[in-house]
Amino acid sequence: MHALLQTAAERADLPGGYGVALLQTLLALGAVCILAWVVLRWGARRGMGIGMGRGRVRVIDRVPLDARRSLYLVQIGERVLLVGAGDGGSPSLLLEIEASELPPEPEARQRSFADILRRLGKRSEP
Repeated sequence: MHALLQTAAERADLPGGYGVALLQTLLALGAVCILAWVVLRWGARRGMGIGMGRGRVRVIDRVPLDARRSLYLVQIGERVLLVGAGDGGSPSLLLEIEASELPPEPEARQRSFADILRRLGKRSEP
């Protein structure tokens, strides 16, 4: 019994309250976010994630037709297939295309957040 009272007394000396609990929660949340960011960056550098493209089958492009149907360009070795897929049934092979017949891919330009803000700012100016 004396040990229980002593433990309660020791606890009373520790700082407490909602402010400390909120600070601990925010620190834990920050640590989890930093850990997630590090793991995702590490995984992306090693080719993990969506669109890895290191196997024999690679999805070159996807075009959504509506909410439930899409067209896919799938490369299997030297063959390129146009496949239609939807939630109503299994995917259907629509066309086989020679890889040399494909138009060159447009160069993807990555925009920074600042570029997007500048472009939006120019639109709102009279």
